[in-house]
Amino acid sequence: MKHHSMHKLHKEHNERVAEFHKKHAAQVANGENGNGWLAKLETSFFNKVLVPLKVVK
Repeated sequence: MKHHSMHKLHKEHNERVAEFHKKHAAQVANGENGNGWLAKLETSFFNKVLVPLKVVK
């Protein structure tokens, strides 16, 4: 496999991952990420750590 085609595939993968993270961050911010323990932990971390960091910047 040539380097150029591999680079293109990796770039497309990175774009898909970035889009997923944007959608997931929106879900967490709206509290729509679920009711499980991990989802609650994630929402708590987002609200207590990440939101204040964005305000500071």
